[in-house]
Amino acid sequence: MKTLKQLIAGMSFVVVSLLPTYAQADGGLKIGVIDMRTIVNTAPQAKEAMEKLKKEFKAREEKIVSSEKALKEKAEKLQRNGAIMSEAEKGKLESEVLADQRKLQHLQTEFREDATIRQQEEMKKLMDKINHVVDDIAKKEKYDLIIHKDVVPFAAKTVDVTDKVLKAIGSA
Repeated sequence: MKTLKQLIAGMSFVVVSLLPTYAQADGGLKIGVIDMRTIVNTAPQAKEAMEKLKKEFKAREEKIVSSEKALKEKAEKLQRNGAIMSEAEKGKLESEVLADQRKLQHLQTEFREDATIRQQEEMKKLMDKINHVVDDIAKKEKYDLIIHKDVVPFAAKTVDVTDKVLKAIGSA
């Protein structure tokens, strides 16, 4: 991931360094910059997606919390009463605690994996929407180039189109 960012930054530097030549040859170049972090963090669709995911995973999260609580209670019971229990009772409770620990770990792993997959799906939908809006703005306002703010060392406020993207996403 780090090398990808370095590659993009390097390519952006090359493109930006060649821009003055292009601008002189063509009579002008219209460049825009967007702050993708700001867009993703403030877009209404991102907030909606997060709420949707919370609702979608709420029951499973509650089940995990309940399982953790039950496991903790069994473990405490074993620790408290282990010395006075018969070997059979103690062995049975130890087996239950170990089985419950494995079940809980399995639930937690599945939960994390499923939540990650769904977050990636929702993020892809949002990124597709953002890219579509940026493309529309670029075409309507005749931008020659729109660059992510993270890959340029400097960009004047006058070329920042982040607010335009946010406004367009908010109305979409």
